[in-house]
Amino acid sequence: MAKPYNHRRAENEYVKWKQKDEKFMIMNGMSKEKVKIMRDFDRKQFNSNRRYEEKIDFDSEKIISKAQQSEVLSLNDSSSLEDFINSISSIAFAEALKELGFEVQLIVFLMYRGFNAKEVSRITGIPEWTISRRLSKLERSYYRKKSRE
Repeated sequence: MAKPYNHRRAENEYVKWKQKDEKFMIMNGMSKEKVKIMRDFDRKQFNSNRRYEEKIDFDSEKIISKAQQSEVLSLNDSSSLEDFINSISSIAFAEALKELGFEVQLIVFLMYRGFNAKEVSRITGIPEWTISRRLSKLERSYYRKKSRE
């Protein structure tokens, strides 16, 4: 299993690598101005990669498997997200869920399985306020679709 991203460790590895790299460039005759240009470019690349690593989305299967706790399994018969969506009897609700995408489907699935917003946030890494906004958006979409029926 891969280690979770650690900013300090990544920064230390970058600094160590960069010092070695700059020493090599200077020893091989590169001017200090070009070394500085390379340092600035590498720092931008490192920061970009760091932001990506810190914000990387969780693997959906890992999230769902974490959500399948023994005491929650008895709450319903849906064992997967697909089963859950297929078991929805309201056409308007199912369409609204499909329209808003996987993230909202996962939030609703976990809440259906008995988790509250704080627990869903902890499991998925989605902030609580974002969960609340997504549920509000789902509700508006549902009522719009239901009024058309």
